[in-house]
Amino acid sequence: MKSLAAQIIAVLLLFSFFMPCTLQAESPKSHVKKGEAYYELARFSEAVAEFDLALAADVNYQKAWYARGKAYFEQKKYREAIADYSRAIELRKDCARAFYHRGKAYAALKDYRLALADLDRAIEIRSGYDKAWYARGLAREEMNDRNGAIADMRRAAELGNRKAGEWLAGK
Repeated sequence: MKSLAAQIIAVLLLFSFFMPCTLQAESPKSHVKKGEAYYELARFSEAVAEFDLALAADVNYQKAWYARGKAYFEQKKYREAIADYSRAIELRKDCARAFYHRGKAYAALKDYRLALADLDRAIEIRSGYDKAWYARGLAREEMNDRNGAIADMRRAAELGNRKAGEWLAGK
């Protein structure tokens, strides 16, 4: 659940986009900002529509591919999310967040081998990525790699991941 302040900011952002300021076509960046505001309000279909507009204006806009992937993921459209994350990765090969999110999408489809490969890559790019360590620990647990899961959860907890600490306390 988003905080009230975050929801108010998102609503204000949306309102500001609809104020008539110019007759020029909107930029891909402005569509992504609108999409992100919709995303914050959990209005994922509208977010996808804005990201579609951004991509129609610039098919190589990496942030739009990544953001649309996140919106698809929230709609449980994991294959579409994976496709978008893959395109985002093609455009920016060192995007740890895209590897992390694609790994989570693979895990949601129970393809833990591919999930683990993406989470490994996210950690390789950004070694202090606590969420990736946590997600990799969950994937390893699903693959019956108990020792690997515990090691990853410990690292995630060391990096400040609260969920990893809770996981470890429950084991």
